[in-house]
Parts: sequence; C-alpha cells; structure tokens
Amino acid sequence: MTKQSGRILAAVLAGLFLTGCSLFKGAEPNDPDPVDPNAGTGIEEPAGSVDPVTPPEGDPADAVDPSGTAAETPTEGQPDASANDPGAITTPELPTPVVPDPGTSSPGEDAGTGDGLHVTDIRLDKYIVAVEVGKSDMPLVTMLPSTALDVGEIWTSDDTAVASVSTWGKITGISPGECRVTVRSTDNPDVKAVVEVMVVESTDVIHVKQISLDKYETTIHVGLMDMPWVTMYPTNAKDKGEIWTSDDTAVATVDQYGRITGVGPGTCTVTVRSKDNQDVTAKITVHVKIGEDAKEPTYIDGTLIVNRTYGLPRTYNPGVSAEAKTALDELIAGASEDGLEFWVESGFRSYDQQLSLYNTYVGREGKDAADRYSARPGHSEHQSGLAFDLNSFDDNFDQTPEGKWLAAHAWEYGFTLRYPKDKEDITGFMYEPWHVRYIGKTLAQKLHDSGQVLEEYFDITSVYAD
Repeated sequence: MTKQSGRILAAVLAGLFLTGCSLFKGAEPNDPDPVDPNAGTGIEEPAGSVDPVTPPEGDPADAVDPSGTAAETPTEGQPDASANDPGAITTPELPTPVVPDPGTSSPGEDAGTGDGLHVTDIRLDKYIVAVEVGKSDMPLVTMLPSTALDVGEIWTSDDTAVASVSTWGKITGISPGECRVTVRSTDNPDVKAVVEVMVVESTDVIHVKQISLDKYETTIHVGLMDMPWVTMYPTNAKDKGEIWTSDDTAVATVDQYGRITGVGPGTCTVTVRSKDNQDVTAKITVHVKIGEDAKEPTYIDGTLIVNRTYGLPRTYNPGVSAEAKTALDELIAGASEDGLEFWVESGFRSYDQQLSLYNTYVGREGKDAADRYSARPGHSEHQSGLAFDLNSFDDNFDQTPEGKWLAAHAWEYGFTLRYPKDKEDITGFMYEPWHVRYIGKTLAQKLHDSGQVLEEYFDITSVYAD
C-alpha cells in the first residue's frame, strides 16, 4: 500500500466515523453548519471518484426518525454509497413520482395542471331519499369530468341523530325526521352535491315530495303527440299517481297518462300533479305548430322521394301501386322456387292511418324513440303504395333464410332494402331488414352495385324540419 492510498483510506474511515457520530448526535437536516468529514484533512477529493449510488426504485432512501433526523437505511446487499465516495454523508433523495397527463408522453409534466384532471361537478341519481328507521339507501355518484384523477368522496350528515352516512355513501335511518347528507370531492372539497333525507317509522307512509320530467319544453304539430317521462321522488313513495291538466285545450290536450296532443297553433302549459301530494307539481311548455304538409309529391329523375325531408300531401291516397304489386308477386314466386315463402305484413297506409300508428308509438315509448322507427304522417313510404314490410318485424330477420335471400335478390326484382344497417344517420330510420321499396330494376341495380341508399344516390337529406 502506498502512502497516498493510506492517506485516502484514513480519510474514508474518518468520514465514516464522523457520519456515525452525526447520526447518534441527531443532527438537524437544516443545521447551518453540517459536519464536513473532509474538514481539516487537507485532502481534496480524488479524481475519478465514484458518484453516489442511487438506490433502486422502492428502496427506503430517507427514513426519518421521530426526532426528524434523516438516517440512511441501505437495502440488504446494496453497498453503502459512502463507501465509494468519502464526501457522501446521506443517500441521495429519491425523486417524487409524477403521474403523467393522460394522452401525453411527458412523465415530468405536472399532472395537476392539466385540463380535466380535477373534479368540477358531482351528479347523483337521486337527490331525495326516504328510508325507514334501521333501513338504508345509497345514491349513485358520478364525478365529472370522467378524466379526473382523484374521484374520492367525503360524505357527511348534518344530523347524525336522524341519519348516518358511511364513507362510501350508504345512508341509514336512525330516528324519524329530516336532514341533509352531503358528498364532497376529496380532490376539490368546494364541489359538492346534497341529498335531502327523510327518515320515517316502518308504519309511516312515504309521501311524494318532488316530480321531475325528462323534458320541460316540447314542440309538436297539430294532430301529433308527445309524452314526457315522469319520475316521482322519493322513488319508494306509496302513491305515485298523476293528475294531468292543460291550461289551454284549444292548443293542446293531455290525457290521464300524460299523452299531449296538438290541437291548434299556439303555446300552452301542461301540468302534472301528484295525487298523493297535490302541492307537488311539474310543468311542461308546449308549442304547437301547423304541420307543413307537402303541396305535391317530390320526384327526382322520375323517382318518388319520401323521407324525413320530403313528404306527401294528406290527400295523397293511391293505394298499392299496381306496378310494385306485380314486381312483388314475381319476387315471391322466385323465392318459392328456392323453397322460401314470403308474405306482406304491412303494405299501403294512408296519412291518417300513419298518424294513428305514429301517435300510438309515441304514447308507448316517447317521440324521440318513435321517430327512429316510425315515420311521421306524410313522411312514410307506405303512403306511397311502393313499400312493403315482409314476413317479420324481428331485427334477426336478416339471419333467417328468407332474410338472407331478400338481401341478395331483392334488387333483381326492382326493390331496394330501404333502411340498411349502419345508415340510420343517412336515411333517418333504424335498420329494417324486412322493409323493401320498389324503385324499378335499373335504379335498384345501381343502388345494389354501389351500396348506396336513395339519399346518397340523389345527394339529398332526410331530416325533419323541427
């Protein structure tokens, strides 16, 4: 061993000794005069000395004792960094993990500053809850935006003698009375939602306290109908009966089920009341317009166009087209030769028949749903006498031998499958594998070969005016 090597080894041992002393001494990390192991030795750090070894991810780099002393805790088998660097006293601090901003590849970016990472709103599936003493209910919570990183919840009750609430939002009745339960975002406590809670004895009747509608304004044409959906709260109220009234029956009438029918142009208010608690109401503003019936049918290059944009006059009443019926008979005969049978489920329908049918669907499922599969009066191809619904109104008809044959051969007889799959945004109507429209063999082949529908071929729209 050379003298130079001996001096270096002595300095290292001295450094280790002083480091150990500082640990026992409990030196504060912010001590303005930290111990320097090289102080007074007159030795400079040797050239080429090894940098401190960074512990692997997950190692306890800076365990802190109760006194606040930073102490090294080398991992078993991991060499102490100070053994390689006489100037090292503590293990380098591990970097704080950073959650990257979704959609970016910058791990160093502060995720907390990105848009959409913090909760800005809280939605509940119910804001009024009624529970019996000893029973529970739990509203469903949605934190917005959906990209928020921390969607934790903080639940509190303003009167735990009436109702308690668990950390996950389970509300339990304690004693009869009313209180408010609040949920806050752990990420942003200023964002909250409140649930009105009623606690009753098991023998008490739960009464309606609030009514909500799926819409509070609607526009309909004379003769057409709409029907708002009603929800009464609490949802477990005993009597959820409805009382409907219109303040101007010359504009719109409403039946006991809430079906609103346009009578004359104008605006009125339709009100629904709770039978159980008639002080509880909800109102919908109804605008009624005169339907803009087409003056004449619309033809493009000799083809009659009937869709959401192009309608037929109320007086248009041709019955079944003789040419279309002849073509249909040929189609049925051709299928019969292949061992398949076809029949007509629905053919020609007049304006008034379509009006009655459409209003029935609206009353059953609402206007938005009905508009997807039932044309408004004056806008149905069935009124043209050129359209037929064959065999079945089942969405799986296209999987039957008849459905597959129709899709493959209808064009040969001058028909087109009018409302194909994945083209609802173009035709305006949902998939109907049973609905065929006669357009003649020449045009039918063009549509078949191109994969287009009439709207695409003629570059026209299919959109209702309102």
